[in-house]
Amino acid sequence: MIQRIQSLYLLGSFILIGIMFFFPLAELIDTAGQTYEFLYRGIPAIAEGAPAIFIAYPVAILLSVIALVSLITIFLFKKRMIQIRLTIFNMVCMLGAMGLIYYSINSQAGELNAIANYSIINAFPLVALILSYLALRGIGKDEAMIRSMDRIR
Repeated sequence: MIQRIQSLYLLGSFILIGIMFFFPLAELIDTAGQTYEFLYRGIPAIAEGAPAIFIAYPVAILLSVIALVSLITIFLFKKRMIQIRLTIFNMVCMLGAMGLIYYSINSQAGELNAIANYSIINAFPLVALILSYLALRGIGKDEAMIRSMDRIR
């Protein structure tokens, strides 16, 4: 399971996406100097008991799906074709997450009349996408090797 390099790539992808839940994705600074942190779930309330400024359920759901699929894919090492399909699905979701995060941050920056300072955390879906691609190549090589061994028998 973990001894295969593609499992390590998928684990790295899971860890990178998991880190996104704990750090802010961007910092929005409006013209009055007020600072807002854009988290995976949106912009929380500034004061205690006040409603949230912006709730980003689609971002939170998509990041949760990506993390869950990455984790599940690691344990499907005996079912390589399903693992390939789930990895491709996860890669498409990562592209969607990058676009959705960028759109959400920019729409809120425009609405709040603020400037968005992006965090390095926003690059994690791209790095996870590259790791997923490398895992996909490794899974494909394993599948080709197994099929070539079946021909020899």
